[in-house]
Amino acid sequence: MTAEEEKRLHRCCFSGHRPEKLDLPEEAVKKWLSAQIEDAIAAGYRTFICGMGMGVDIWAGELVLERKALDASIHLICAVPWPGFSNRWSVDWQERYSRLLREADLAVPIAHHFKQDVFWRRSVWMLDHSNRMIAYYSGAPGNTREMVGYAKKQGLEVITNNPVYQEKTVSLRESGEAFSLAETVSSEVFRENLLRNIGLERVFGKDEYRPLSPDQVKGLEYILGLLTGRELELLDLRYREGMTQEECGRRFNFSHSRAGQVEQATLRKLRHPHRIVFVRDGFEKTELGLKIACAEEMKRCLEEQKKRYPLMNEEDVVKFAFQGMLGVGHLIDSEGKALEWLKKEMDALEADPEEPLVEKISTDWVRLNLRAAKARGKTAEELVYPLCCSAQMKPLSFTRQNVYNFCVKLDGSEAMKAAAVKVLDEGWLPRHSEKYREAYAPAYRVMYKDFRKFRQGE
Repeated sequence: MTAEEEKRLHRCCFSGHRPEKLDLPEEAVKKWLSAQIEDAIAAGYRTFICGMGMGVDIWAGELVLERKALDASIHLICAVPWPGFSNRWSVDWQERYSRLLREADLAVPIAHHFKQDVFWRRSVWMLDHSNRMIAYYSGAPGNTREMVGYAKKQGLEVITNNPVYQEKTVSLRESGEAFSLAETVSSEVFRENLLRNIGLERVFGKDEYRPLSPDQVKGLEYILGLLTGRELELLDLRYREGMTQEECGRRFNFSHSRAGQVEQATLRKLRHPHRIVFVRDGFEKTELGLKIACAEEMKRCLEEQKKRYPLMNEEDVVKFAFQGMLGVGHLIDSEGKALEWLKKEMDALEADPEEPLVEKISTDWVRLNLRAAKARGKTAEELVYPLCCSAQMKPLSFTRQNVYNFCVKLDGSEAMKAAAVKVLDEGWLPRHSEKYREAYAPAYRVMYKDFRKFRQGE
């Protein structure tokens, strides 16, 4: 069992309706939720995932925080649909939403901005990281009922306020078997039908199908893995099992026309040049090309760094390469802890309006200088959310070996090899050299290149 599978065994998520769709007052619903949380804790669950919607989601999150105040081993994860999700809510609900974000152990953004499928993507993420689901709902059609159905198919334990509602959920597969992406992609019929609907010329350059190479199949599996569970199921039913849109609509409990809309929207996603290239050129070739482009960009950025900081030595280059390839995730433990040390550091800094706010270090990562941020009126509270969002980003699958190779290829001196070899130790984190720290007193945080899109909904 992997570490992630072990963690999942101790995670529980929530779902439920908004207040206006419930037939009981808040106090009654919270009483039921509180009892289920206590049962979950007694059963060994220690981490709870909240979807951050008005009503059941936020009530459950608040109850977890109350329990967390009594037991430090209890943790809360907020699955945020997108930054700014609560902007149009009443002041009262926005305050409750913001408190959950402030006091949670981790906030995970599902999307950068609103998308049609964002709520289903949030649901799938929550269920894929949980072993139990607690749902308070009326049984009416909607996201919660779809979550219950998906949870049952994935083998999760489902706890609801009325077990009868579990039997009303729609099972997309009459056999009840869990959906398998690998099984779907292995079907030659599925691959040909899907690529014909995407457009054969986008993959083969002409209107003629031929079997994909193993690397192209890997690329297809990769881009399909970026879709939501519902999108994948629909494509499988349409192109492997041969169902009509009307039949798919009945399985998903929506209209024939809606099934067609979902199908076409999904195909548009797959046609995007940044995605279909993984099938056209193959996964390995495409990712290698992106990595090479990133390395070339890092060389250009490094030259700019050396001009700005002439005392850079081998240790500083290794740190630069480490951050440019691996990003920020290795330093983020929880949003609460991140805010604590970020606030402490910014309080001790002198604002510097002359320092550049952002310094690019690769195709995906930048350094945000805290003195410059402070001079522009930015606070730790404003920066911690995009920092934590950045920690969730994994644009390219670089490894520590890639960091070592980049540094040694750049400078094959013994001094560089001695500095770079340390990065191969999984427990080692790079530091700036003493001369660099004395001369420049670096105070920055690594963020994803589009960090400005991450805005907390307060």
